[in-house]
Amino acid sequence: SLSFSKIDMTNRLIHSSNSTLNNGSECKSLVVSLSPTSLGSTLKYKGFSSKLREMCQIPVHLQSIILGVLLSDGWLYKNKSGKTLFCLKQTNFEYLWLVYIKFSHYCRSLPSTTKTNIRGKKFTSVMFATRVYPCFTEWYNIFYQEGKKVVPLDLYNMLTYEALAHWIMGDGTKVYKGLTLQTQSFTVKECVFIISILIHKFNLKCSLHMQRNQPTIYISSKSMEKLRPLINPYIFSSMRYKIGVDSQ
Repeated sequence: SLSFSKIDMTNRLIHSSNSTLNNGSECKSLVVSLSPTSLGSTLKYKGFSSKLREMCQIPVHLQSIILGVLLSDGWLYKNKSGKTLFCLKQTNFEYLWLVYIKFSHYCRSLPSTTKTNIRGKKFTSVMFATRVYPCFTEWYNIFYQEGKKVVPLDLYNMLTYEALAHWIMGDGTKVYKGLTLQTQSFTVKECVFIISILIHKFNLKCSLHMQRNQPTIYISSKSMEKLRPLINPYIFSSMRYKIGVDSQ
């Protein structure tokens, strides 16, 4: 791989293909890489050239995370010029921060606090947003139709245990020994599609419930017993109560 120093490019980029830049060859596949010692190396940097943005990709180890986040509380925003950024807002700071660390090299600034008024009650949340990248536009095209978030048609092949863990951390609610996915933003048809995937790919017993005329998905207690050890390695400590695991 080929590394560029902060002096050269103001951020750390790793060449993800086997080709090199020698002899006039062109680097076409760069991914933004995060190392434990380089957190914040691109914060407050004004920006990258369009050429460099086009070369950046989302590495494989982050794709399950972004999938699970987008299925829950995350969203993508595409401006009029077709440029897209990735956002997440959460009341749980630990979860927001740990996801932010994974994507901090795509960001210009640290997370910020926001206040929301819902039915007369004020809630404080933390959110972050990335810079705009064409690689996020690719995800936008998968998740959005006419500006509305939808369930990806290829979800069966895309969904992994890690993605399911992030989905649960964002939108899961513990119900006795079972779990409810708060899928109210999706249609009944989309929820039935999701249930079919959870049944056939993960062998989970699920059912469709309606809450205030909006669909949710319930995963049975017996299925949670099977699922728990498979997703527990991906669940952050403050979220383990959702799957019935003591955070200690």
